[in-house]
Amino acid sequence: MSTTKVIYTINKKTTEIELESGRTLLDGALINKLDPPFSCLEGVCASCEALVKEGEVEERVKTCQTFPKSSFVTVNYDLD
Repeated sequence: MSTTKVIYTINKKTTEIELESGRTLLDGALINKLDPPFSCLEGVCASCEALVKEGEVEERVKTCQTFPKSSFVTVNYDLD
């Protein structure tokens, strides 16, 4: 099974994990108890929105609906 190296920034704390393929960016944060913001898990509320700073694209995404497409991704939940 392939993995993606993901670096999360949540509440000014940075954590690096290996995310299994088939998992969303939000899944990785939740599995590793990083306390990410989220609510509906369906991409409707936008509570889980974060900025993907490195990886496939640089843009804001709903992490509950986003699967990494590259071997390295940096995700920043600290949008303000």
